[in-house]
Amino acid sequence: MRLHKLNRALCACFRVRKLLLIQSGEHQTLPAAEVKAVIEAEGRDFKVCKVEPPIMVIEVDDAGICTLLKERLAMTLEGIELLFKCEPDLVEIERSVKDVDFSFLEGKTMAVRVSKKAPSVSISSLELERKLGAMVLERAKNTKVNLRSPDVVLRGVLTKSFYFGVKVFEVDRGVYDLRRPRYRPFFHPGSLEPRICRVFVNLARSRKGSVFLDPFNGTGGFSIEASMIGCQVIGLDIDDEMCRGALKNLKSLKCDVVGVIRGDARRLPIVEGSVNSIATDPPYGRSTSLKRTLLEDLINSLLHQSEGLLKKGGHLCFAHPAWLTDIEIPSSMTLVEQHEMRVHKSLTRKITVLRKL
Repeated sequence: MRLHKLNRALCACFRVRKLLLIQSGEHQTLPAAEVKAVIEAEGRDFKVCKVEPPIMVIEVDDAGICTLLKERLAMTLEGIELLFKCEPDLVEIERSVKDVDFSFLEGKTMAVRVSKKAPSVSISSLELERKLGAMVLERAKNTKVNLRSPDVVLRGVLTKSFYFGVKVFEVDRGVYDLRRPRYRPFFHPGSLEPRICRVFVNLARSRKGSVFLDPFNGTGGFSIEASMIGCQVIGLDIDDEMCRGALKNLKSLKCDVVGVIRGDARRLPIVEGSVNSIATDPPYGRSTSLKRTLLEDLINSLLHQSEGLLKKGGHLCFAHPAWLTDIEIPSSMTLVEQHEMRVHKSLTRKITVLRKL
């Protein structure tokens, strides 16, 4: 608890310039895309300096971004305010440490943690932790080591380069595990995991107070994650049982929701121009009997319905099989990004994000 409180204080008082994000590595492109989407959704300024999975470096001038990323991200593990970057060489590291002003450690306890993200690097992370700890103690006044409950965690990350800085936040990924489909009162096979649902919601540039729609709501996975970030949530499904089950799931997690509507996604009963973001996963996997032509019609219908429902600047994030390439992007929408995700040997999911012009 003590460390978390201090990290919040560090986030608030440091004028963050460069932030190193350590990401989960569960996908090659989605973690970095999620970071960009979350910051863009809030209209904050930032610059991507480097993307080298599983790390990403961004430049920001708003320390509040730390809190935003901590609360919103699903595929990032922690954030570190960079003090320096150098070659992964002990001589270079020692030279760089000498240039750092460690006065912010005065009167505090600290610990050094080093992780290796590139197996080809020959330096031992444990050896480097000890050396860095000794070097910092030489330069920091009235500072002690506390490995169990330090006030400040200094983080080193070994990749093709060496990054060193102050840990300013850690994402609590355990909360997503508590919301897994099998723990909800209503379960149906094929439900996406909460972390993936959160990524979809984030890629749709959803934000607190905005209107969010999932036109293929199913058991409510996307609606749950949108509610968790404070969206005004509308879920729609053609199946009565799914609608009732989704409501059970939403209520069990104390989610605020505008409504779960029984309806056809091809004829959405929603006022035009009233929705800020749409994230959805139409039926196309092993558990559905949709034929190829029907799926193409369904996806294209979704796109044209979304064109009318979305406000200017609103986003649609949806999934479809990678083999489905004949997608009719409406004239008033533009392609933002696409990502591929392997589901099993016979299905690769493509995640597509469109923006209303």
